[in-house]
Amino acid sequence: MSTKRKTSKSDPTPKRPASPNSTPNPVLGIFVAIARQILFIDARKVAIFYLAFVTVLSFIESRVELDSTYYLVQKHSVLNQYGVKMGWFWTLVIVGPFIWFASKAHNRRDRDQPFIDICRLGVGTVCWYLSVQLFHKVHAATSMCDKGRRFTRVECSAKEGVWTPGYDISGHCFLMIYSILIITEEAVAYRNYHQVTDAVHKMDGDREEHDRLTRCIQYFFVAMLFLHAFWFKQIIISVLYYHIFAEEILGALVAVGCWFLTYRVLYPSGLLAPPINRSAGKR
Repeated sequence: MSTKRKTSKSDPTPKRPASPNSTPNPVLGIFVAIARQILFIDARKVAIFYLAFVTVLSFIESRVELDSTYYLVQKHSVLNQYGVKMGWFWTLVIVGPFIWFASKAHNRRDRDQPFIDICRLGVGTVCWYLSVQLFHKVHAATSMCDKGRRFTRVECSAKEGVWTPGYDISGHCFLMIYSILIITEEAVAYRNYHQVTDAVHKMDGDREEHDRLTRCIQYFFVAMLFLHAFWFKQIIISVLYYHIFAEEILGALVAVGCWFLTYRVLYPSGLLAPPINRSAGKR
């Protein structure tokens, strides 16, 4: 004799079918887990690490003769031409969408907050531009011709003089370390993201839309991991094969200085809004 299971009104039943976007993606999940381990390291520790890392690599470079015939370490390589030279562009197109989608998820009822949060990249762009211009001015001011300081490089060559280049502060070293620090600061928006998901479920919000937004955040979160890894590799090449010790260290110090001024001084004091950080009970 077969019996049928009786259903009761108290049985928990889903109010709506699960969204296809909520289905876990194993590969994406693995990369998200790896990204959490790397991108959630405190930015202060990251800054100290890269200052020490550049110092150690510079010491090695000054004492070891390296083979510069490898394609990947040459200036005309694809990675240098379309990776490092367009470095700030990649920072904008990867970190920018992450900030935008994360802010939309955290601030569902505030349509203006994503615009305010994305402005941090605008401030970063100003810091990047002014720093690069400063590097050019320092290089021009410290370069000289043996025929006279007033001559430009072209004029010096025309007069058959000897041109001595000045301090060429490493713009690549600056850009990559500054980008890494921005990534580290902004990635914290995903640290306690489960709180956002819990809030959507409790308020019976649009789960399907939330799942789509979450997936976008995860993709760009992983993209920031890959950009971080790429910058790490290129920093090694830049320090070992280009510039002298002082130029590399100055580039790294300016990057850390820009990060500290913006993320540890200006934003906490009220200029724009600091990155979303639910772990500290804020936003």
